[in-house]
Amino acid sequence: MNHVATEKQTIDQILAALPLKDQWTKAIFSRLKKVVSIPNDALVLDVGAASGGFLVGCFKHGYRSIGIEPWEEARENAKKLAERLNIPITIINGTVEKLPFAENIFDVVHASSVFEHVVDIEHAFQEIHRVLKFGGVLWFSTASSMCPMQNEIRGFPFFGWYPNSAKQRIMNWAKTHKPHLLGFTETPAIHWFTPMKTRRLLRRYGFRKIYDRWDLRSEEEGGTVYRVALRSVRSNRILKFLADIVVPGCSYAAIK
Repeated sequence: MNHVATEKQTIDQILAALPLKDQWTKAIFSRLKKVVSIPNDALVLDVGAASGGFLVGCFKHGYRSIGIEPWEEARENAKKLAERLNIPITIINGTVEKLPFAENIFDVVHASSVFEHVVDIEHAFQEIHRVLKFGGVLWFSTASSMCPMQNEIRGFPFFGWYPNSAKQRIMNWAKTHKPHLLGFTETPAIHWFTPMKTRRLLRRYGFRKIYDRWDLRSEEEGGTVYRVALRSVRSNRILKFLADIVVPGCSYAAIK
C-alpha cells in the first residue's frame, strides 16, 4: 500500500476515495447529533480540508461548509474536484492557529488528522473555540500516545509509545533524510495525545462538555459482538484504557 500524505494525493486518488468520505461524513454527523443539536443547514468549518472530500460530503448532506488548507497543491486539487463534480467547494489558504473568520459563526468544526501536525496546538484550540458558536461542537481525530500502532511514520515499531521528545527528533530526521517514511509530508506529526492531555487542553480553552470516541459511537453501527464490546468499554475504566491501547488513534467531540 502506498503511504502518501493527504495533501500529496492525485485527483484520481481523491475521486476514488469519495464514497468512503461520504460514509465518513454521514457517520460523523450521526454521532455528533447524539450529543449536540445541529441545524439542518449548519455552517461547517473543515480544518486541514486537503482537497475537499469532507466538504463534498457536507454538500451532499445539506450542510454549508468551508475549508481551510495551507498547501496550494491540495487547494488546486479541490478546484479540479469541484469542476469534475460540478459543485461548489470553497477552501481558503490559512492555518488553524490564525483562522481568518469572525467570532461565533460556525456550528461545527471538523479536523481529521490535523492537530498532530500543527505548529502551536494551544493556539489551535483557542482559535477554534473563538469561531464556534456557543453550543457549537468541535470534532477531531488525532494521533494517540496510548496505542503502539500508528500511520504517521513507517519503520519504527511501537512508535506510539516512544517518548514525545524522541518522536519529535525522529520525525524531524525523517523529514530531511527519509521523507518516504512520512508519505513525503512537509508537516510530520509532532503532537501526540492521551485522554488526560486532551481533556486538559480542551477545558483550558473553554469547552464545556467533552466526549471520547466510545461515548459517540452508536450500538447500531455493528453486530452483537460490537454492541457487547462497546457497552463493556463504556462501563469499565480499565476496559476503556485497554481499548485505547488496542485501537489506533483517538477522537473527541467538544462542545463550546
